[in-house]
Amino acid sequence: MGIIVFYEGNNATQNIVQTVEDTPGQDFRPIRNDEIRSLKLYGARAGAVIQLYDDPNGSTSDDFTIIHVKRIVPEYVVGTFERSYEDDTVIVNFIRNNGLDGKVSRIRIS
Repeated sequence: MGIIVFYEGNNATQNIVQTVEDTPGQDFRPIRNDEIRSLKLYGARAGAVIQLYDDPNGSTSDDFTIIHVKRIVPEYVVGTFERSYEDDTVIVNFIRNNGLDGKVSRIRIS
């Protein structure tokens, strides 16, 4: 089982806001609303999908980012949720309204 650590600062800096396993089927509000700006994956499973929403109900009418984990690596940082990119480890898709960093209000993991 992999671990996902959510951070208060960009590039996995400042305080840890919350830590969860990469178990599929999760749908929750972060323990501290509107603080998460980045995350670090520790051995997260290939095929994991992490969805981060500005809307507390997970609506796609506001900013959201979808992260697809392509392969397992010991550690990987997603330094911002406000950039779409792909590399050997992840695909990150950001749909902008007015910004998501520091505004995450709902997280889904599948």
